Amino acid sequence: MTATFLRVGPSDAPTRLLAFHHAGGSATAYLPFVRGLRAETESLLFGLPGRDEGEEALRPTDFEDAVDRLARDFRAAVDRPCVVFGHSLGGLLAHRLVGTLPDDRRALVRTVVVSASASPRRAAAAATMPAAPFVSRTRVSVLEDLRRFGGCPPELFEDPELVAHFVDVLGHDLHLADTYTAGEGDHRGVPYEVWYGTEDETSAPDGLSDWADCGPDPVVVRGFPGGHFYLFERPDAGSALQELLQKAAAPRPCANAAPATEGEL
Repeated sequence: MTATFLRVGPSDAPTRLLAFHHAGGSATAYLPFVRGLRAETESLLFGLPGRDEGEEALRPTDFEDAVDRLARDFRAAVDRPCVVFGHSLGGLLAHRLVGTLPDDRRALVRTVVVSASASPRRAAAAATMPAAPFVSRTRVSVLEDLRRFGGCPPELFEDPELVAHFVDVLGHDLHLADTYTAGEGDHRGVPYEVWYGTEDETSAPDGLSDWADCGPDPVVVRGFPGGHFYLFERPDAGSALQELLQKAAAPRPCANAAPATEGEL
């Protein structure tokens, strides 16, 4: 099964936002975040398969399998200027997928935003390479992660069936992180921004600069008020994303253009 995604906005928009959700989440979680974006943008919210009950057999078996499932639809979507956004696990997926693009498509990626995400070097160092989900993690520890990361309404924890479902989904998604390898890829010429919540206890701001090793361009690091899911807590991140999309829509200056004379200014 290939990737699935939700479309928000006009299909003929001149710019696109390509977004990848966090572990345990889904594409629908980002609907409130993108609905306020500029009208001239189409958002494609990619989702990993196997989110719903009865679809467990469709889940990716490891990180490489997840990339393979997403790659074809992602490459096809990069057919105009775009911003690529990934939160937490989605940041690692976004980074790897950008690295698979051919030169002409990669040139259309105006910015990659990795949000609340460990750098590839740190993620690879932390990967334990278990043979299957819930081998190196237990359901109890995953439930603790579900509570620690936040983002879930308190009433969810009052429903044992819902809790069991979300622990299962999160556990399988964390298995993707546990099987991460840095891999190969070409990220030349792609600007990166690294975003994080300033009250996020799960992120290590001193390690965010590790993302600078991922490409030749300087990395912009931006902190926003809030925790791991700061995106949904305040409008600051949405406004910053709006600015990036506005820049993506602007034509790039021609490198071969002759400098303007005084009379042309």
